[in-house]
Amino acid sequence: MKVLLKIADIIDTINKTMGKIFCWILLPMILLTAIEVFRRYVLNSPSIWGWELVTQIWGLMIMTCGGYCFWRGGFVRVDVLYNGFPKKVKYIINIVTCILLLICMYLTFRYGLNMFLVSLSRDERIGSVWGSPMWTLRGWVPLGALLMGIQGISELIKNIAALLGIRELVSNSDEIAEAIEQVKETSTIEIETNEEAKA
Repeated sequence: MKVLLKIADIIDTINKTMGKIFCWILLPMILLTAIEVFRRYVLNSPSIWGWELVTQIWGLMIMTCGGYCFWRGGFVRVDVLYNGFPKKVKYIINIVTCILLLICMYLTFRYGLNMFLVSLSRDERIGSVWGSPMWTLRGWVPLGALLMGIQGISELIKNIAALLGIRELVSNSDEIAEAIEQVKETSTIEIETNEEAKA
């Protein structure tokens, strides 16, 4: 089990690195969008490539950051029900969820890779004036499925280890949520300080 947990840690590192690298492509996407909006509505001279390039970047970011989001626990679940269960039941639910995810990601990878290879061999293009390659967009699908799938393997290993009592699960909570909590705590401290000063 120690070897499997080391593999899980390596997978976590891969997805953490991918997420931290590819989340930064959001900035050029925002910049391109702003430029395109300015050109279209102020200069009345839109480019033929702006929106397609933004779509390409968006697809890449979404697919490469899925494994990172899974590692962080950022996917939606019904926490009202989930949080009421004992830890062992949560681990079993997580294990079943990981198995279902692995099946879905295998199918997505398999068919996505086939679509990508067919599109690449035909040099498929988006039906627009610019005609950017469609195979790049199709290529993000198997890449995203691969990253999500290996993260599913990592989560499966960690939940089995937690169920067996070998390792406690660590929460990889969202940095944004942590920052919001810190701001809330600061606001509470300021309110309490002001009330104490008035008294």
